[in-house]
Amino acid sequence: MRPADSLNLKLEKERNLMPKTLLSTGVKICYETFGSSTDPTLLLIHGLGSQLLLWEEGFCNKLAEEGLYVIRYDQRDSGLSSEMQKEYELLDMASDAAELLEHLAVEKAHIVGMSLGGMVAQIFAAEFPEKISSLTSMASNTGKRGFGIPKGKALDALLAPAPIDPQERALKDLSDRRIWASTEWHDDEYCLKIFERYAERTNKSNEAKDRQMRAMNLSGNREETLMKIKAPTLVLHGSADTLVDPSGGQRTAEVIPAAKLVMIEGWGHDLPPGSWPKITNEIIKHVKNAENIS
Repeated sequence: MRPADSLNLKLEKERNLMPKTLLSTGVKICYETFGSSTDPTLLLIHGLGSQLLLWEEGFCNKLAEEGLYVIRYDQRDSGLSSEMQKEYELLDMASDAAELLEHLAVEKAHIVGMSLGGMVAQIFAAEFPEKISSLTSMASNTGKRGFGIPKGKALDALLAPAPIDPQERALKDLSDRRIWASTEWHDDEYCLKIFERYAERTNKSNEAKDRQMRAMNLSGNREETLMKIKAPTLVLHGSADTLVDPSGGQRTAEVIPAAKLVMIEGWGHDLPPGSWPKITNEIIKHVKNAENIS
């Protein structure tokens, strides 16, 4: 058997083994869990054009080892979840998360979202207060003009369509990542392997990412909604983030009542292993504090 055939069989097996659920809206969601379902639940929501693979197994296991039931999933128009045929809003994406929790018999969860996932998490916290124990908004913004907005090379890279060829797509992802990577923890070779796995796992069209972006843009300024959030909120942002610059996190913490802002020096718009100790430690502290409050 050729190496390429062996890899394809392995990927196909992974696709078939990873659980999926069909929501009442007809959206199929692919997800994976870590830890015991008897522990407090933590739901991880990835960003624009990404996949559940953003939250690497090592990251998820580190959280699970601290006594958390960790769920990562592909949002609609991402990974192995449904590619949509019509437009939608951030509220629809938040509703996907709420229904996924219902499918898993989870009444309340700690919600963690990064970038676009942070926006979805914010909407979840505001619109499903009975389902959330705490919120962690990472590398995100409030939608207010002028705060946490990409510019220059970062904006150009974000808007450029991805190549169809998987290897070329992975190389574009790597080129983009260099623009907004962490200053201390970025590793080209490591990132390329991750992006190759992204490209091999799914072949979502550019239109899928564009629909996610339109959902984000359609939401506009979300600050009035964010002011309704009652859940304990942690805002994490990196000082080296050039895609959603630090003003996005600063503004988020100002708008959400009683939110705590933690600015991580040297962290960009990525999630390299070198960043995990600081990020997971902050999430774990926040979750444990929220559990004590509740």
